Formats: sequence, structure tokens, C-alpha cells
Amino acid sequence: MDKGGQTVSATEFATLTGVSRERLRTWERRFGFPLPARVGRGPRRYVLADAPRVVTVRRAAEQGVPLARAIAAAAEVAEPAVSDATLAHLVAAAPTPLMVVGGPRPLRVLYANSTLPAFPMGAVGQQLDQLPWFEGSDLERTLQTLFASDAPALECSHPTWSGAEATARSLAYRLPVEAGAPPAVALVGIDRAQDRRTRRDLLEARGELARVRIRVQRQERFLSLASALAERFQREAGDAVLASTADTLVRRLGAVDAGIAVYMAGELALGTSSRGLLGPRMVTVTGYDDLAALMHAGIPGWLSPPAGGAFGAPGGLHSLAVPITVVGETLGILLLVFDEPTELDDDARQLLTIVSAGLGFTILRDRLVESTKGS
Repeated sequence: MDKGGQTVSATEFATLTGVSRERLRTWERRFGFPLPARVGRGPRRYVLADAPRVVTVRRAAEQGVPLARAIAAAAEVAEPAVSDATLAHLVAAAPTPLMVVGGPRPLRVLYANSTLPAFPMGAVGQQLDQLPWFEGSDLERTLQTLFASDAPALECSHPTWSGAEATARSLAYRLPVEAGAPPAVALVGIDRAQDRRTRRDLLEARGELARVRIRVQRQERFLSLASALAERFQREAGDAVLASTADTLVRRLGAVDAGIAVYMAGELALGTSSRGLLGPRMVTVTGYDDLAALMHAGIPGWLSPPAGGAFGAPGGLHSLAVPITVVGETLGILLLVFDEPTELDDDARQLLTIVSAGLGFTILRDRLVESTKGS
């Protein structure tokens, strides 16, 4: 609980928010957020009240929102509150069966959360007193008691809503309604071992579905980006297309900076970069074993801090090198700088391969044009 500007160490703040100390410093340097409290040259300490905003920014960034926009939006977030919409979503998504029944006659299902609609006996509009097992059941007696008296919440047993030959238990209680509104009773499933297993399986399935959807959305963004760059490679030429490609990759991939270094006689010549953090530099490839290995293999990979620093990458940032190779000839590298290193999955590698091929085509075409002019 934050009390009067209480602060914590950078390590504890990183643990609370899921944002590393290095990334916090990067955000501070680039955006002035979050601002640590420091006494003299003492260690950074962060105000606990900033933790919710930092988490909000992190989650937005993970969804592809540019950091500057995410930070600006987080500044407008009010104190956390549970809105009616949030409560409605909570009830709808709860893995526990929840039903609202209107009565006393007919006893009709007025609401069923997402756990129940797939089950015939839990469908909205279903009249419980028309079910063959309902008359004289514990559920009927419980509902009659709640509608006709001031009895508190009561437990009752009934067949499972799925129709399986098993017994379930629910907690039944009256719901507060506005004056003059028809009465209603809520039925909430009571936890059982079988229910817990079912909910766990359901949650795992939903989690996997969410992960698949995120991947599909990411693939769609990658394909859209690759298509846009392919069109640009066909209609533009020269340094302009290289610069515009670097700028697009910075914006679309959430990179800090990007630049293209052309390979000439054992050296990589990097001019200006999209955001001006890199270059101009001449880097000897054999001076850095990891850089030489990546270029020899022709596959993208993360550079060591010394190799990234050789191109001008500031300390604390991470450099990704994508070799530009066409028909076995190394033409240069695409250099992307990020706040944090991430795993290069198949989707990312495919996108980078497409971009690399387009850049290689552009560089070769420009060289051919230049050689034609000189002949």
C-alpha cells in the first residue's frame, strides 16, 4: 500500500512491475518516465504510486502500442476502480456456473454466464419447472423458499446443467432489485474436485486460444508489413528507400532505432540511422567474432554489447543484426536496436528474411544502375 510517496528500490520496483531495471532506465532516458527519486548520487528509488502506470505501459507495449503513446495514455488513467462494465465482464467470464432465475412462477432462466450457455438446461429462457426432474426436487424447494420468505442463502443439489448423470451443488440467494421490479434468485455453482478439473482444463484451453489469436494477429501484422515493404522496393530506389525502410521498421516493430550498413572490402559502412542514435561508423567485421559469425551464417542474431557499440548503439540497448545476402553474396546488414532482446521465433525470422531479400534486391539494383552510368 502506498503511503505518502513511499518508495522502493529499483530491484523491488522491477519485480513489482515486470519491467527490468535496464528497461526502466531506458524509459527514463527517452521519455522521462518513470522518474526515480534520488538523494545526491544515491541509488534509484521508485515511487510505489507509479507502479500501476508502469504496468499499464508494459502491457500496452506488449500489444504493439508505441511507447510514447502508451506513456501518454497512462498519464490519463484515473485511480483504479471497478466499473459496472468490469463487474459484468467478471461475472460473464467466471469459470463457475452462475445463473439468475426469475419467479416464483414460471421459474425462467434470465441470465447464464459463459460457463452455461452451451448446456441445454442452462440456456436463457429455459423454464426450470418444465424440466422432467424439477418437480419435487431440492432445487424447486429451495427456490420456493427464497421467493416466499426472508430465508438467507441456501445450498441445494440438482443434476448438472450439462445433463450428465451426476449431481451438482449450488448456492442460491435472493438478488437485490429496485422497488417494483420482479424478484430474482441467483444460483452459483459450489466448488467440487470435478468442477475444479473442468475449469482448469477450460482455462488452459482459453489460454491456448488467446495465444493462438495473438500469434495470428502478429502474423497478419508481419504479412502486412512485408507486403508494404515489397511494394516500396519495387517503386523506389537509392538511399531514400533504405532510409524509409529503416524508419518503417522502427515504427512497426517497436525498435528504438534502425540503420543499414553496406559491406565493402571487409568493412560495414553505416551512415545515418532512422532516429540518429547509430553511425556514421566504419566497422571491421573481423574485429567482432559474433558479427563475423552471423554474417558468415547469413542468419539474424543478437550482437554482443561491444559489437553493437561499434555501430554507436548506446549502453543498455540491444542490437539485432540481419545479414543482407543475395545469391551467396553478402551486401550488408540491417541493424535494429531494441530496449529488450526477444526470442526470434519462426514468424520473426521469416519477416526479417523477406525484408533482407528486398533490401538486397534494392542494393544490387542500385549498383547495377551506377555501373551502367559509368560505362
